[in-house]
Amino acid sequence: MFYTNMETVHNCFNDATITGDEIIDILAFLQSDESDNPSGINELVSVDDKKRRRTISNRESAKRSRMKKKKRFEELTEEVNRLNIRNQELKNRLANVVSCGNFISRENNRLKTESVCLEIRLLELYRFLVAMQSPISTSVNYITTLEI
Repeated sequence: MFYTNMETVHNCFNDATITGDEIIDILAFLQSDESDNPSGINELVSVDDKKRRRTISNRESAKRSRMKKKKRFEELTEEVNRLNIRNQELKNRLANVVSCGNFISRENNRLKTESVCLEIRLLELYRFLVAMQSPISTSVNYITTLEI
């Protein structure tokens, strides 16, 4: 019974999948006059060895790739954790700066109000002094200044 090239047959030795055409080629090779030639058998063994080595090499390469990917993932996770901590530290510093800025702004407004009050008081004192120095109706000016 022969298989077509669309059908696949599982080889139970290496779990490798081979096609019907490959089986036909192998049977033809074994039935030909070249089968008596030991170098032909060596070629089959050599091809099989090469496939086996290549499969092993591919598995090892895939394993290295998975390990490298896992290591990179762990490194990125650590970096995310570090950056989250740094971000929280910066948020805390920003909150402190904003708090200090608000305090300074309130203090500045208080000092501006106090400055205006002091300027008004200074103007009142100046008027009082001027009124004291003028000879005309000193007592009237003094009373007027006190009412303001």
